[in-house]
Amino acid sequence: MIGIDHINIRARDMHAMCDFLIGVLGVERGPRPDFDFPGHWLYLNGKPIIHMMLREEGEPVSGWIDHLAFGPFDFDEQEARIKAEGFDYRVGGIPGTGIRQLFVTGPEGAKIELQCRE
Repeated sequence: MIGIDHINIRARDMHAMCDFLIGVLGVERGPRPDFDFPGHWLYLNGKPIIHMMLREEGEPVSGWIDHLAFGPFDFDEQEARIKAEGFDYRVGGIPGTGIRQLFVTGPEGAKIELQCRE
């Protein structure tokens, strides 16, 4: 069954944003894969529901939500579907997890992540 996996947000002051979300939502800091860029993962009931990335100085601001993630999907089926529809996308992965990602860009910069477990 497909469901929302997490949200990804960008913040200039990640520590202040973490403190805010912890205080308001009761989430907790937790482990994060060894990506090559700074960030934090915040957990609720043992699940990393908020992924945070640094918003670089001068980076355009389009709001604080970077993308919504859904899963699980079959990578090959979804990539074929995205290509057939003509959507722009890029492939990613989460280090050490076996999860491949398809980041699909839509109207007005909307970004959806499709998580594909191997």
